[in-house]
Amino acid sequence: MDTTPDLKLVGTALVNGQPLACTSCANTFSLEVHRHLVLETAPAWISCLACGRGEDSPVITNGLVDAALAASTGRQRAEDRDTFTAEWRGTVMSGELYPQFVLDDAVQVAAVVKDQATRDAKAWGRAKKRQIRSVRDDAVKAATRKADQAAGTVRAAALTAAWTMRTGGAGPTRSLKPKRRRCSVKGCRKGTLTIRTRIHSTTGKTQTVKVPCAVCGRAGGGK
Repeated sequence: MDTTPDLKLVGTALVNGQPLACTSCANTFSLEVHRHLVLETAPAWISCLACGRGEDSPVITNGLVDAALAASTGRQRAEDRDTFTAEWRGTVMSGELYPQFVLDDAVQVAAVVKDQATRDAKAWGRAKKRQIRSVRDDAVKAATRKADQAAGTVRAAALTAAWTMRTGGAGPTRSLKPKRRRCSVKGCRKGTLTIRTRIHSTTGKTQTVKVPCAVCGRAGGGK
């Protein structure tokens, strides 16, 4: 027997209004019908893809299989379904066949592939632009830092030269570093406050703890 099914059914087929089912597992889906032997009145072979068993059909004959193939609507467009309703010697069978590939399927696939390729290309382009902008911004920042450093070096050299001309190279008698201003928060010592509190205590009892000063904002910021 040829292993290629004559009727590869999709969903549930009806024979005289009753669902066609595998007698072994009662499955009504994934059934295949094969012409069997030669005579039109000979029973067709039903193969179940669910349990893998097969048997001669008590209701479907080779003649009914031929009638179903002749009644099949076929497909012209991708959205079409291949259905059939056939009658042979008083037995009526209807159902849907597994869709055969048609040219419009290729057109639809090509359209989907093109659309996806376009979206991928746009996404790649956006990512590339972001990468270029990032590299450009990094280069501008690096150039700005170098320019600032160079300007600072020039200013320092100019100030040094001016000082040398005025003083003959003598250094200042005392440090020119400005004094830090005392923090305005009472009790702040070098950016730290010593308080008695239960809120900051790890035991829940009143303790003396040191907390950063919110005004200085850094340890060592006060005096």
